[in-house]
Amino acid sequence: MRTRCGMLLGSMLLLGLLTTPARAQVSVNVHIGEPPPVVVYSPPTMVMLPEPQMYVAVGVPYDIFFVSGRYYYFHGDHWFWGAGYGGPWTYVAVERLPPGLRRYKVKQLREFREREYRVYQVQGPKFGGRHFVAEDEDRDGDRDGDRDGDREHHGRGRGRGHNKH
Repeated sequence: MRTRCGMLLGSMLLLGLLTTPARAQVSVNVHIGEPPPVVVYSPPTMVMLPEPQMYVAVGVPYDIFFVSGRYYYFHGDHWFWGAGYGGPWTYVAVERLPPGLRRYKVKQLREFREREYRVYQVQGPKFGGRHFVAEDEDRDGDRDGDRDGDREHHGRGRGRGHNKH
């Protein structure tokens, strides 16, 4: 009887240990990495989109936006930001995007871009909307973008600007 009680007690202890919930921590660290480089033959023209109130690169095969002094690049279902239109790019979570980019789906932003780009193409040099030619970084290292005095001001971008107020 003693052996039976000992076995029963041992089995109960073992069963108790096996059913005790284990506390485990799960940590997920996803490294998105940098997107492929933006390669264009000349700096892109950035045109103001009236609806979301931000600039967008036109005439290039990239989704590049300019908001509050930063360039934002959408690639492979991820957003990146950089100081210039050519990067280097840093991953940015959707929650950390400027409100205009967060508010609209990429499909809508592309539709806004295409609409405004058609107007830009038709009007050519007489285009009356706000726009500027983007610059990555001045060759002399001057990053404030005011070397020749013919630049867009008020934090709207580095580049030769045409701004109708």
